[in-house]
Formats: sequence, structure tokens, C-alpha cells
Amino acid sequence: MSISINGSNYVNSSATQSSASSQDSLSSGKRINSAADDAAGLQISNRLTSQIDGNGQAIANSITGVSVTQIAQGSLESITNDLNSLRELAIQAGNGAYSAADRDALQDQANQLLENIQSTLGSTTFGGQELLTQDGAIDFQVGADANNTLGVRTADLNDTFTSAGLTSFDITDVSSLDDAIAAVDQSIESIGALNAEYGATQNAFSARVDNLLNGQVNESSARSRIEDADIAGVVSSQVVTDILERSSIAVQAQANADANRALNLLGS
Repeated sequence: MSISINGSNYVNSSATQSSASSQDSLSSGKRINSAADDAAGLQISNRLTSQIDGNGQAIANSITGVSVTQIAQGSLESITNDLNSLRELAIQAGNGAYSAADRDALQDQANQLLENIQSTLGSTTFGGQELLTQDGAIDFQVGADANNTLGVRTADLNDTFTSAGLTSFDITDVSSLDDAIAAVDQSIESIGALNAEYGATQNAFSARVDNLLNGQVNESSARSRIEDADIAGVVSSQVVTDILERSSIAVQAQANADANRALNLLGS
């Protein structure tokens, strides 16, 4: 014959489960460690995580876009310096005291500058893509959602310079100096317009980075409020459940001891 008292088993089990949940929260720092803790909260938290991660990559993409515009602007500045030097040579060739040999020497300098411009055009690349020798655009995903892109325009400056007459730059003949100067001026104007466009694009990328960083901070705060544990509250709850669990164990032990004494009396 046996007698047992199980009145405190439920309290003991409940306290044990609560204690285990508190331990999970304390070890992870999170209030939601599985869907059982808060299914809806976990779903919202996962969506926020996806948005935060997407914004992080969009920030990296935008910074790459800034780098592309900076490379293009650096090359355009170098080309502009060469064009200014060409203009100076054309004006110098207009000196009536210069001989034909003198102008030929100036033309040699001009040809070196023209070659340098071509070299700059060909070497202005990013990730293998040429920026100043073909018309087109390089698009960057600058947001966590679809259809959120920003493009960097590429331009074929060879066509621009050909249209301006720069490729036939000639300062050996005094009668062609006006055409040479006009070709340089038109090229400088085209370069200036393109450079301004790159500057505006760079500012657009920078503004997008600022917005993405701000959104990432706000989304991280929202996720933290949903999934992060209130450590002080969890510790307090842990203390209560530990006391409850130990009390339940003590009551169970005392009840079993009383049952054993009752059996001893019945058997005596």
C-alpha cells in the first residue's frame, strides 16, 4: 500500500518552465527566443531584421556609387586641366613673332596633351566598366525595397570631342587658331556640364546614405523594443520563480514525509 500527495506538482512544473524561460532570456538577452514566446512579435521582428539588413547593403551600394562619381570627377578635372593647357597653346600660337617651326613645336606639345586626354578617358574605369568612353548608366540598388535605384551616367567623351572639333586641333596655321580655341571652349563647356551632373549624383547618393542610416537606427530601436528582454524584469521574475519552485519542492517533500509517517502508523 502506498500513499502520495501530488497537490503541488502543477505549481512545481509551472515554476520550472518559467525559470527555464527566464534563463533563456537572460542568456540571449532577448524576450522572444522562439515562436512560442510571442509568435506575432517574432514575425514583426523578422520583417524588421530583413529591412535593417537590406538597408545596410543599400548603404554599401550607395557608398560605392559615391566612389564611382568621385573617380569620374577626378578624371574630368584632369582633362579640364589639359584642355586649359591646349587653349593656352592656341593663344600662344597666335603670337605673330612665332615662326612656322615655333608653331610646329607648340603643336607637338598639343599632341601630347591630346594623347594624355585619350589615356585618361581609357583609364577611367570602375570594376572594369568604362565611365567616359561609352554612353549608358551604372545602376545601384539604394533601398531595401524593389524599384529603388539610383544611376550614375556614363558618357562617350570621344564623340563629344569629335563633335566639338577637338580631334582636329591644329595650331600650326594661324588661320585655324579660332577654330582650335572654339573647339577647346566647347569641350570645356561639355566637361563642366558633365562634372556638375556627377556632383549632383554624388550628393544624391550621400543624401540617400543619411536617410538609410536614420531609418536603420529607427528600425533597430523598434526591433529592440519588440524582441529584447527587460533584464531587470526578467531577473525579478527569475527570483520569484526560483522561490516558488523551491517552495513547491519543499512542500512536496514534506507531504511525502507525512505520507510515510501515516504508513508507518498503519503498519504498526
